[in-house]
Order: sequence, then C-alpha cells, then structure tokens
Amino acid sequence: MMRFSVLIPVYNAEKYLRECMDSVLDQRVEDFEVILVDDGSEDVSGKICDEYALKDKRIRVIHQKNQGPMMARIRAFKESQGDFIIYMDSDDCWREDLLERLNEAIQKYDCDIVSFRWRYMDADGKLLERIPSIYPLAGMIDDMDIFITKFLTEEVENCLWKRTVRRSCIDGKQIEQLSAIKDIYLGEDMVQSFVMVKDCRNMVYLDDDLYLYRRNSQGLSYGISKKSVTDIAKAREYLWQIMRESRFNGTLYREMVEKNFLEHYLTDLVGVASKYDIGVLIKTASEVKKMHIYRSTQKHVDKRLMPRKRRALYYMEQQGCWRCFLVIARLYKKLLEMH
Repeated sequence: MMRFSVLIPVYNAEKYLRECMDSVLDQRVEDFEVILVDDGSEDVSGKICDEYALKDKRIRVIHQKNQGPMMARIRAFKESQGDFIIYMDSDDCWREDLLERLNEAIQKYDCDIVSFRWRYMDADGKLLERIPSIYPLAGMIDDMDIFITKFLTEEVENCLWKRTVRRSCIDGKQIEQLSAIKDIYLGEDMVQSFVMVKDCRNMVYLDDDLYLYRRNSQGLSYGISKKSVTDIAKAREYLWQIMRESRFNGTLYREMVEKNFLEHYLTDLVGVASKYDIGVLIKTASEVKKMHIYRSTQKHVDKRLMPRKRRALYYMEQQGCWRCFLVIARLYKKLLEMH
C-alpha cells in the first residue's frame, strides 16, 4: 500500500489543472497515487485528466456525470488505497516538498493528522499575504479537544485540503452516509472534514506555507447568493447532526457550532444585501429561519456577547427592518472598497 492518496475533484478547471498536476508530480516523495474525479466538466478538463493518466501510472481518472464536489470527493475516497488521505483543489498548487514534509512528520511522531499552513496566490500565481497561524506553536497536539475547538470556531480549519489524515481513523460508513447530502454545493467540505478528523488521536502542525491557494479576486461579495447562504447554513445543520453521534456532542460544542452559524449567517446576509434587492434579502432570511439550527440559536446563543455591530445587524434581522439592513450593508461595502 502506498503512503499517500491525493484526491482531486475536477470541474471546469482547464485553466489551472495542468499547473495543479505539475506541482503534484514535482513532489520529492514518489510514494503516492492520484485520483482525479472529472465531475461532468463541460470544458477540456476531462481530456487533461486523461492526458496526465497516460503520462504517469500513479494517476487514475474517474469520469462521472456532474454530482457536485461532495459526491466527487466521496467517490475519490472510495477508490483510494493509500495509508494517508489528502485532498487538493484543482486550481491550487503544492510546494515541491509538501509530501516530503508530511512524511517526515508521520515518521517522527506516528501521528494521525498532519496539518500545515497555506499561502494565498492570485489568478496569475503571484503570492499574496501570509495567513497568520491559529496555533501558538508548531509541533504535536495530543489534546484533540483543542483541535476540534479550532475546527468549530475558526473557518480556516474547515478546509479538507490543509491536512492529511490517516485512513484507518476515518469512519468509512459515515463517509458513505454523506452521500445523502446532495442539496448543497458550498460548506460541504466542513461536514466531510469533521467525519475525517473526529476519531483521530493526535495531530502535528507544520508552521510552513506548503499549500498555495488560488484566491478569487472579484471582491468580498462575489459568489454570494440566496443559494450560497442557505447552503452554508445547511452545512452547519448537517455538521451538528453528525456531532450528536460522536463524542463531541456536549453543550459546549453545540454552542460553538451555533455561535459560528449565527455569525456567518449575519455576515452572509450583508453580502446578499450589498448585491441584491430587498426581495432576495427577505427570501434568503426566510429560508434560513426555517432551519432547526436557526431556531436553536434563538434559545441558546447569548446575543449580549456578540460584538456591537453584529448585535445591531441581529436586531434589524429580528425586527424585520430590512430596508435599514440593506442601507447599512451597502454602506459597509463602500467603506471596505475605499480601504
């Protein structure tokens, strides 16, 4: 069995896919396989996948009808055989020593997870600002409660691609259960990430920028829509359902998820209000308010602990002061653009 399985869902990625694959094949460690899942691409991505499979026998390609990123990742996981699983987005790149550094950490610490830093780059591959570390020190983390707390409260920890995980720690049956989540296209990686890490013993953190993440440069609210807001809210609802069947089912963890949900919901509503008319704003809020996790936050989250600006947004949302919400959101966007 090889050391690493590199799992890459692909959808309409022709612009960056070769750059992505070249960064994988340039790794100093050779003990890995690559599973490419062409998720019904409408461009030449599928042909590019096949082109690389012909070049290197470690690469396997799966072509399927478009089913969304969650299903593509699950399919890749089921087809993989490596001791450690690592995901990658098809428009991103690795530093050439990423797998080498991960392998060294695994050998030294016998750990279940190796997590690492990343660096933003723009559409042309130019490196942008460095992301501040969310951990005080690099090295071994034996208390997984610390890791799960970071996972539930810091969005940067929810990404599938910023760690490798020992296969034997992953509940394959629960991964299969995620196949039922077919109605969301954003935030689903947070749910799958939790399933992958919740039963791990320990983690090593590498304080080094090993992953290059291509950031969309089209602005704060780019991609925000009624669908994206409800998807992200549903993802947190699915997450809490899974958590209730794990050892992380206590009140403290529930409060973390609910607080995180409420903060993101209000921020996302600002994005919707800055981009769409008041009708879309009201419809978006109405959809989220139907969810169990929204009703639960009304009972459990102490609104007095929210920052003043969020409390103001929450008050307007509760009172249905949507015109005021719209004006504040658009003013906020203009202030950001000025800076």
